[in-house]
Amino acid sequence: MEGLKPALPATAGEDRQAWRLAQVVHDTYERSKLAGFLYLFGWAVVAWLAGAQLFAPLPTLVMAMVFLVLGVSRLLMRPPPAEDAVANRRWLKRYALVLPLAPLAWSGVQGWMLLDPRFGGEVRMVSLIATIGYATVFVNVYTTVRTFAVVGATALFLPTLVILWLDMDQRALAVAMTFYAVYLVGALLRTHAEYRRRLDLDMALREQRDLYEGLSRTDPLTGLCNRRHFSERLDALATRAHQDGAGFCLLILDVDHFKHVNDRYGHAVGDACLQALADRLQQVFTPPQCLLARLGGEEFGVLMQAGEDEARRAAERLRASLAASPLVLDGRPMGVTASIGLGRFDPDRHGDADGLYRAVDSALYAAKDAGRDRIAADA
Repeated sequence: MEGLKPALPATAGEDRQAWRLAQVVHDTYERSKLAGFLYLFGWAVVAWLAGAQLFAPLPTLVMAMVFLVLGVSRLLMRPPPAEDAVANRRWLKRYALVLPLAPLAWSGVQGWMLLDPRFGGEVRMVSLIATIGYATVFVNVYTTVRTFAVVGATALFLPTLVILWLDMDQRALAVAMTFYAVYLVGALLRTHAEYRRRLDLDMALREQRDLYEGLSRTDPLTGLCNRRHFSERLDALATRAHQDGAGFCLLILDVDHFKHVNDRYGHAVGDACLQALADRLQQVFTPPQCLLARLGGEEFGVLMQAGEDEARRAAERLRASLAASPLVLDGRPMGVTASIGLGRFDPDRHGDADGLYRAVDSALYAAKDAGRDRIAADA
């Protein structure tokens, strides 16, 4: 039953790693999905200032198309679903190949402008400012994956530095650019560390939220669902049954004469008895077909995707198991029996979840009135 199926199990470490991976992928894409078009804008500005469309029309158009294609390709690389860790790892590998292409193309353009005398000094200065800006963006924006920032900033800066250092007339500019490159290294280390700290904080907050959410749905004594969560699932299944006719059964069971256990042995033994009974219930009613809950005191509930005959057989297995095999509490056997009421939801007869619950609760009391240690079905 889809409404009863639990999430796929995962260790806490695997869950944290999968979440961090999905967050890194999401942040990387959101930060960079439009940034690829900055290179197209920068090329349009410097080409127009230099009049490159007049003295080199074909290369100018080709570079514009290259930046456009690279920008669109980055935009179209949408992340896979967050829960698919394998797909997210593949996405990062593919993105690692696509992301440096635009910086490499810009680096080629920058080298062209520095070496071609048709680009004047003013245009070269504008292009160098753009290069500095793009490298700064890489260092401060792509710190989600430090390798991305290193590769992108290196692709932008290193060829330019080499050309400047080889030109005796540009040594002052080469020194200034080198100092800025050193600053970028420090900025990269700082911003990446800040991003990792933010991820750690987000993870801690997420785990805290999940802990509180789990506690709000779980009975602290038995580890089963609590009454509130059980009622929410019962309401959801009844609503679904009205929509598509998906049937289900409700069972309510009560430990016979449980008050005598508490009075004779004390509440600590009574609690241990309920815990042992919860373990026995989970042996008979297994997920994802069944959802178990402690409804209060010694009363338990089961939501089950099954016909009434199958639900009755499962209930009888539990009843017979309790009658034949006592619960074991701290190595000591304790015999208990249970009375069980059951019913299959009928939208026409029960109307809603409350109607089914009242009917099955009445069946439970009928089982008690008939002598206990038995099953009674909603008539």
